[in-house]
Amino acid sequence: MLKGKTALVTGASRGIGREIALTLAEQGANIAVFYAGNAEKAEEVCALASEFGVMAKSFRCDVSSYEESKASVDEAVKFFGGIDILVNNAGITKDRLILQMTPEEFEQVLNVNLKGAFYMTKHLFPHF
Repeated sequence: MLKGKTALVTGASRGIGREIALTLAEQGANIAVFYAGNAEKAEEVCALASEFGVMAKSFRCDVSSYEESKASVDEAVKFFGGIDILVNNAGITKDRLILQMTPEEFEQVLNVNLKGAFYMTKHLFPHF
C-alpha cells in the first residue's frame, strides 16, 4: 500500500510513535525514525522495520530546536531522497498540578509539543 513511500515519524523510538513507525513499515513505507534520547531503542525500531523489507534509519533530533530539526530533516531527505509522509508524534508531559509546574517545565512542554510540530512541518514542507 505504501511501497516506495518514505515516512518520517518523530518520537518513534517508543510508545505510540514506535507503533506508528512499525505499522507504516508493515505497509511498505521506508521509515525515518526520529528520536530525542534513546539511540538503542531507535535502532531497535529500525531493525524491526527492516524485517518488513523496507529501509529504516534513525536520526537523533531535538524537535524543539529550530536549527537541529532543520539539520535532521535535511539529513533524512538526503538519505532517503525525499520524504512523503510526516507524522508529528513527538511530545512530552510534565504531569503536575498547575501550582506545582514551574514556568520552565511549561515552556519545555510547549517547545516540544507545539514548536516541534511547527518546526518539523516548516522544514519538511518544501520537500513535498
